[in-house]
Amino acid sequence: MTATGERPLRAQSLPPRIPNSNYDIEIFQGPVIAPIRVTALGGAYTALAEGTEGSAANSAAPAVRTAYSTTWFDYDISLGISFPGAFTNTDFDNHGDNATLPPQHASPGDYTDLNVGGTLQLGGLGVAAVGDLEQYSLSTPGQPTLTLQLGRWKALTSYGFWGGQLAVGGGVRIVTMQIEQDGAGTVLNMAGVSPEAGAILIPNGLPWRLGVTGRAPVSGGVGVGFLGQQIFPGSPSSRQPSGNLVLPSHVVMPWELEVGFALQLGPRPLNPRWENPHAQEGHLRGEIEADRAARLRRYEEELERLPPAERPARKAEQQSEEKALRSLEDQHLDEESAHLRRVRRARYANWPRERILLLASVLFTGQSSNAVSVEGFLDQRVEAVGQQVTVSPRLGLEAEPLQNHVVLRTGTYVEPSRYEGGAARQHFTFGGDIRLIPLTFWGLFPDDPWKLGLMVDLAPRYTNYGFGFGSWH
Repeated sequence: MTATGERPLRAQSLPPRIPNSNYDIEIFQGPVIAPIRVTALGGAYTALAEGTEGSAANSAAPAVRTAYSTTWFDYDISLGISFPGAFTNTDFDNHGDNATLPPQHASPGDYTDLNVGGTLQLGGLGVAAVGDLEQYSLSTPGQPTLTLQLGRWKALTSYGFWGGQLAVGGGVRIVTMQIEQDGAGTVLNMAGVSPEAGAILIPNGLPWRLGVTGRAPVSGGVGVGFLGQQIFPGSPSSRQPSGNLVLPSHVVMPWELEVGFALQLGPRPLNPRWENPHAQEGHLRGEIEADRAARLRRYEEELERLPPAERPARKAEQQSEEKALRSLEDQHLDEESAHLRRVRRARYANWPRERILLLASVLFTGQSSNAVSVEGFLDQRVEAVGQQVTVSPRLGLEAEPLQNHVVLRTGTYVEPSRYEGGAARQHFTFGGDIRLIPLTFWGLFPDDPWKLGLMVDLAPRYTNYGFGFGSWH
């Protein structure tokens, strides 16, 4: 101990400096950075995977039909903002042992994460595009401030089989990363893409679900400058023009595999049968088409029995009669469709709202060879990360204590350390939704209520809070 009582820096324990570009930067998302509902449930959303938020957790989510989806064509949007690292001296990488950090260690701050997405559903088919853009500053004493932007984007397609009881989907995840230095422009940029796939079992009438999703590793070559000039290990361009940073050869994100389970207690059903409007109206549509075909045959037979001179006048009368009959049939079909739609909406509205939703999942993250963390890159130290597969168990709970007005959530998850010998840390999450008044935005949206979503994530050396906006159901 020093005279001031501070722990001295163990310089002899510092990792060696990075000698050349023959290494990778690993992007590992330890804390859950996801839509508001997903984060508030501790990230344990793989088996539920409802709404646009679900696409962030499971590739099959776009085809999952919720109980409130009563039309053949439906859509959903999600928008949220969070501030990871707020209020605390953030250890975003869960490094833990600050005694091994160099004196000029880069300190992250000013975290902001914006997540946005949309889903379109057409019968059993669903497509979605979701993403989040994370930005934070990195400051080192005596050095210009750096700004890091990390984008994670997904484009997904899925389909519901057996009446929606099995959703299977896949797509691509795209990772972009850019580091800019004050006064020097872009220091590093990269982009990479890889496939992912998932499935969700949703048995009708039962109170549970199973989900699994896998994501292949992403690797992208590193460029420098605005035009993204490619660099190669050991080449002269592998060092940033200022001479301060030895750039890596690649930026990588390891593979992920997540399995989850959902269980809902209480009178509210978790997996009601989704009534396909086209299937419900199919019988009536079939009768109308058969009647029209029969009339056309009668018209033709009648014309054949008439003298040729009388046929044009009679054909014109038949066309007028057919137009009037088709108008009546279309009106009857529209009225029946509207009636069935009201029945489906009333069915959903009359269900009890009492429920307790329990969620659990486990996330496995693969290895990265010859990689350092983002902070290791900025410190220019060879401190390897991702040398072994890590495991993150997650739990979540959701209930509606003030029915049709307030939903509350809580969760917990274990964030593993990617550093050799590092210790995992426990996170505790909280959040909920508050029902707002209907907002049509000048007639652009239906006259339905909206919601304000809230969440907070607490852990040693880490805090995150955020807000979201969407439709209340």
